[in-house]
Amino acid sequence: MDTKFARRYPWQLSGGQQQRVGVARALATDPPFLLMDEPFSAVDPVVREQLQDEFLRLQADISKTIVMVTHDIEEALKLGDRVAVLRQGGTLAQFASPADLLESPSDTFTANFIGSGRGYHALEFHRPPTDLTFSPAPTVTVGEHIDPLDAAGRWILVVDQSQRPMGWVDAHAVGSAVVTQDNVNLSGTFARRDGSLRDLLNSALSSPSGRGVVVGGDGALVGTVTDHDVIDAISHARNEQQSGATA
Repeated sequence: MDTKFARRYPWQLSGGQQQRVGVARALATDPPFLLMDEPFSAVDPVVREQLQDEFLRLQADISKTIVMVTHDIEEALKLGDRVAVLRQGGTLAQFASPADLLESPSDTFTANFIGSGRGYHALEFHRPPTDLTFSPAPTVTVGEHIDPLDAAGRWILVVDQSQRPMGWVDAHAVGSAVVTQDNVNLSGTFARRDGSLRDLLNSALSSPSGRGVVVGGDGALVGTVTDHDVIDAISHARNEQQSGATA
């Protein structure tokens, strides 16, 4: 948090800032382990995701044993090294890693609790093959005209001066006019090169162009992939997993 908040009382902070202060106070005594009861439940989805990412970064530094209670299965799968699913009454239904929980639910209760999207969630634990090829994409920056040769493909990727993707622009709609910020379609997500197959597939499916945008660690453009590219990579990962299981 910014040092300008140092002299404020907790009630003078936003919900997300209060959550950060609460975690900092808990860590101040350097306890051997922490119990966190739905720590991110009282904030909006955007702040919740930011806090979860910050929590993972912090945990990578301090390596504390943390027991977290949550009713959000996606949060449990994202944050937990091991997940305990409890039945009504507090009896244990299954205790496993997130990947094992998704791929091998112990019974109908656990399968229903995880939900019907468990196959999609499981992609979070698989990385793209190293030989996956990313295709170049025509780009334009805000304030420029679209190259007529690129306009034939309709959707052009908008990047900033550092080649960081911003979104897509419909070349047919813009025509010969200058690209403005209002022209940028923000519906597509971006996936990191070292991210998961789920991120890649989501980027391809959410893109108005049908091409997922892949970026490096610095946020700069690496290339694009289609949903067919990602499906092939998923099949490759599944075949490798099955080969390893039978070896």
